[in-house]
Amino acid sequence: MELLYVATFCVALISSLLSGAAGSGGSFVMAPYWLLAGFTPAQGAATGAFLALGIGAGSLTAFKGSEYLPRSRRFLWGLVAVTVITSMIGPFYLGRVSAEQFAPVLAILTLISTPFLFIPRDRLQFGIHTRRLGWLMITLVMLISSFVTSSVFSILITLLLVQVFKLSVLESTIIRRCIGLFQSFVIFMILMTLGNFLWQHALAGLIGAILGSYLGTSFAIARGERFAKWALALSGAIGSAALLFV
Repeated sequence: MELLYVATFCVALISSLLSGAAGSGGSFVMAPYWLLAGFTPAQGAATGAFLALGIGAGSLTAFKGSEYLPRSRRFLWGLVAVTVITSMIGPFYLGRVSAEQFAPVLAILTLISTPFLFIPRDRLQFGIHTRRLGWLMITLVMLISSFVTSSVFSILITLLLVQVFKLSVLESTIIRRCIGLFQSFVIFMILMTLGNFLWQHALAGLIGAILGSYLGTSFAIARGERFAKWALALSGAIGSAALLFV
């Protein structure tokens, strides 16, 4: 059993390192591991939500003092409010809705959306009505992501933040990490009360998640916006392929 805890630490370290560097993608590694380790979907979701707290903490620590910190606190707290509300709904549908039901739609939508990351964000100009639609779409994506675990949601949220709200990819990464902390906390608290939490694995994974996310994010910051954009696009492509063929 002790070796399984070590394995959880190592897998969490690797997955969070990839997630920190690409801005997403950790679930591609963690989701299969939970199944191989014998976790139920609810246990994997609860323990994974706890690890996501470490990923967010490590990533935000790496961003501390950088030029990419959010300029609008009002916008950030608006997204936090949306996240908390949707996160309180989603966990109760966990287990009732199969991710396979959404897989083809998510994969195709991601593949169609990814090229828009490479369009300069100042080229597309949107009015107030488009921004309202952007809020609606972010709310819908956050709701679905609270009970369907997939890293492809990262690229959809990033696309909305980049093209509709005119943030850079690295700026959007900070936003996603912030709201991800709140989403993970709410989901974790709800699932923990339902008895779906394995604390030994969670603590082992948390250490790996913090360390890996910090190192991966630091690497992405050092490489700059171009690297972050291509890494996220590659992550989305791999995630789409996994949804369609795995």
